[in-house]
Amino acid sequence: MQMLIARTNGKSVFAADAKHGEHYWCPGCETEVILKKGNFKISHFAHKKGMCQIFSEGETPEHLLGKNKILAAFKNAGYAGVLEKHIQMLNQRPDVLVQYKNKKSIALEFQCAPLSLKKLSERSEGYCSKELKFCWILGQRYKIKKTLTQQISQFMQWSKKLGFYLLYFDTVRSRFELVYGIQQADFLPLRCYHFYTESVIALKKFMLQDHQIEYYQLTVEERFKQKRLFLKKMHYSAGMFRKLQEHAYQERISLQRLTPLILQKKYEVPLFYRKEFYWRTETLLQQRKIFGLKRDRVDAQSFELDNYLFQVPFINKSKFKKQIVLRFQEEVQLIDKAAD
Repeated sequence: MQMLIARTNGKSVFAADAKHGEHYWCPGCETEVILKKGNFKISHFAHKKGMCQIFSEGETPEHLLGKNKILAAFKNAGYAGVLEKHIQMLNQRPDVLVQYKNKKSIALEFQCAPLSLKKLSERSEGYCSKELKFCWILGQRYKIKKTLTQQISQFMQWSKKLGFYLLYFDTVRSRFELVYGIQQADFLPLRCYHFYTESVIALKKFMLQDHQIEYYQLTVEERFKQKRLFLKKMHYSAGMFRKLQEHAYQERISLQRLTPLILQKKYEVPLFYRKEFYWRTETLLQQRKIFGLKRDRVDAQSFELDNYLFQVPFINKSKFKKQIVLRFQEEVQLIDKAAD
């Protein structure tokens, strides 16, 4: 395993300052480590053999370089900080530990390697248990693209000023990237805003501003594309979509007839792991409250919404679930009024 700091003669030493021929020890498991120092790779220490529970992840060049640059960016902003400080009471060592005010600290984790939801939750809960603030900063493997995945969404956070957001650090350009106002619509690419800066001060200032995030209405072209892709799904009829068609067939209902209700008219919260129309359709089929059938108030909460949502440990989903349900109920009522 690779790391940037080791112990010798009771003192911490950076790999860049270490010398060959000396003995160095892991600050976590206290076993001997080897200095690896050359002309082409970042200087680091590695365990001779076996696994270390504290330093349990292999490090990529991006990770080694990134945490150095992140620390440098915070020091340029006037903050004190250290790399890989072992927090003994937690048995954890954040990539960077920054002191920000009144001697309080914030743990910065620069995540470049795959990380399970279980491990993410355990590390975060460790910091919370000691009331230590923490922040996850993502590397390039987590770059947001046209759709969200569970691996990316599990790092997502929400604030009233920024909406749903993710924070990245680009080691090539030595800059932070804030992706905010993230929003989602079935069959369409994600929409979001980007803010880039090399300055921690500028980043903090931007994140404290109220950006008044609004969700985009779908354009005529987007609605046409959305419906076209939906009909394409119907034609090929595979996987989960086929099961949905079979359920609709059993209820003697045409999925195509439901498109005014099950396809969104605007972008919404980026929480759906499975497309929202699956949840909408199953809710309607479950309760048979469609057009000429019995149309009481849609009790959407009775259908398991959580089965369709990402697991997002840093977001309280309850209020967003209520918004999703209320919005759907309102759309059903509007369609009902138009049909009467």
